[in-house]
Amino acid sequence: MFVYALLFVILGLAFGSFGSVLVSRIPQGKSLLGRSRCTDCNKHLTPLELIPILSYLVLRGRCKGCSRTIQFSYPALETGSALLFLYVATLHAAAIPALILALALWLLLVISIIDLRIQTISDLLNIPLIIVGFAYSTVTLQFSPWAIVIGAGFFGALWLVSRGKWIGSGDILLGAGIGALLGSPERVVVFLFLTYIVGALIVCLLLLLRVVKTKSYIAFAPLLSIATLLTIVFEDRIEIVLRLYFGV
Repeated sequence: MFVYALLFVILGLAFGSFGSVLVSRIPQGKSLLGRSRCTDCNKHLTPLELIPILSYLVLRGRCKGCSRTIQFSYPALETGSALLFLYVATLHAAAIPALILALALWLLLVISIIDLRIQTISDLLNIPLIIVGFAYSTVTLQFSPWAIVIGAGFFGALWLVSRGKWIGSGDILLGAGIGALLGSPERVVVFLFLTYIVGALIVCLLLLLRVVKTKSYIAFAPLLSIATLLTIVFEDRIEIVLRLYFGV
């Protein structure tokens, strides 16, 4: 079990490092190919400077070329991804469904960060999420096409009613990806319910702290991601409630 968990932590660190590339390049429309560079002096980074977390610690958070401070978001994303992968390893003893679920949650993490930064959800991440989500629910034998229909249809209806003012078109594909991941219509309905509960709580907190104003834009992808994670974390309890009250 220790080796299994350790492998997932290492994978999480690696994907976290790649996630930093996605977060920095996708908003700027840059190619995902090519070597990483320092954002200040444009120096190519060597393999020894790209070791997740360790390189940041050894370099004391500064570029070896220009000595400028390296953004803390890089090791933070690597650490977050490692913890995410580790948690998924505790959920599934089988490696294949665990790895697929970890990839899906990692994609949601990257999507959320980009949405917070530029208020846009890229199809470069939405489409892989739909594929990975479908793979997970198929492997775990819980896929229903109605889950995707409800996930995409709900946000599609909001987009049509508001003429794109309430949410963006990227949220529709994101809803489809989350629907594919959760697999069943019942879980998707629970996810939608949790999304607005979580959203209301977070928005109220931000308003009280005066971080945002009443007309401020609130990134939607992080709310969807948190609700998805809660639906997965409390899946057993949710199923008990669904069977008790709705017989499903």
